[in-house]
Amino acid sequence: MVSILIKNGMIVTSDAKNSIIARGAIAIDKDKIVEVGPTKEIEKKYSADHLLNADGKVVMPGMICCHNHMYNAITHAMPWKESPTSFIGFLEDLWWPYIEDQFTKDQIYASALIASVRMIKSGVTSCADVLEAPNAIPGALDREAEAVRRVGIRGVLSFEASERVSEENADLSVKENLDFVRKWNKKDDLVKGKFCTHTTFTCSEKLLRRVRKLADEYGGGIHIHLEEGRDEAMFSHVKYRKTPAEFYEDIGFLGPDVLASQCVYTTDREIEALKRHDVKVSHQPMSNCEVGSTVAPVVKYLKAGLTVGLGTDGATYDMFEVMRFAFLLHKAYHQDMTVMSPEEVFKMATRGGAEAIGLGETVGSIEPNKRADLQILDLKPSTPVTPENVLTQIMFLGSGAQVETVLVNGKLVMRDRKVLTVDEEAARKLAMQAAEDLWQVLKKDRKDLPTYRI
Repeated sequence: MVSILIKNGMIVTSDAKNSIIARGAIAIDKDKIVEVGPTKEIEKKYSADHLLNADGKVVMPGMICCHNHMYNAITHAMPWKESPTSFIGFLEDLWWPYIEDQFTKDQIYASALIASVRMIKSGVTSCADVLEAPNAIPGALDREAEAVRRVGIRGVLSFEASERVSEENADLSVKENLDFVRKWNKKDDLVKGKFCTHTTFTCSEKLLRRVRKLADEYGGGIHIHLEEGRDEAMFSHVKYRKTPAEFYEDIGFLGPDVLASQCVYTTDREIEALKRHDVKVSHQPMSNCEVGSTVAPVVKYLKAGLTVGLGTDGATYDMFEVMRFAFLLHKAYHQDMTVMSPEEVFKMATRGGAEAIGLGETVGSIEPNKRADLQILDLKPSTPVTPENVLTQIMFLGSGAQVETVLVNGKLVMRDRKVLTVDEEAARKLAMQAAEDLWQVLKKDRKDLPTYRI
């Protein structure tokens, strides 16, 4: 007897062999996958408390968002009086004073709650999140974790440490991460902690060395932004006479537990440095376009053998959109339709993403002994879906709106598009009120807000 048996679905396992089973079944007991195989064989071996018939549907791993800012959920379409004209201007003139510095713990909770709901509804079951709210610590990560655990999504949470506000605030930020890592990382729970620093232009060498030492001592790894805009490379060349990745390497910061998000302007020499230290990379094609960056050299990362995942960066909840962006954008940029195959992109959204955020042994594929984090998708196709074309179908037709059922840790968190853990409408209304409160800052005179210059 097992807890749940899913049968008759097209099982896209995302295992090392990219196994796909046309009419397959998955036996799940409590939080783990017990066995995967043809429905006829699995049905003979197992009876179940709950039976899910996935006939005509696709069963695939829950997707992994490797880089997100859940607090963005209440900033979408926020009207600016003047639009920024550069990435650094975006940070200095808008994002830091009007968004990050204004966030309260209640707004963090409200945004994390609705973001978690929307991710579940889009088939995302794990998220590595970076919280940026320097005036909401201590205790900001605890509020975010409260929302994440309530919805039932898996979260690798971190608070961004930087010295842009003050050295004292950086100390508080580091402590926020340390306390959270010590509290959660030894528990078998949906949430884990990760250390986090911003960039080489907002963090001193002293701060970076300190965080590296703490990550070595307490585990959890380090989440960073790396060269999202040209400004970081320019700053690093002026101050250190070397590229950001070379600077990180020289101070002993890089390692296999470092998750470098963005990596848009990384040079060939930097790619070699990242590879030497088995640094993981998170690619955010949609947000890179939003802020006017260029196309990250992901094709080079894959050729170099780096582990690459995908992230939303708060620009969307739907990882199917992100997959499609990654699948198409690089073909156009390189003028080569052979790059970024469906198999490569799908791996980035599942198994590769899990490896990137430190959960590769736990989730990211459908195979025995892994946690049962998965989704049932109804593509509603107008052409046949076969093992040979299912990944291409997903790239072109996949949408979060087609996700019908989601399991996290063997627990049903969504069934027939209904979230089972929280009241979705109540979460939406809470987010709406939090957004209205936050947006009041737009009425303030710019002179009343703090000014930051790199």
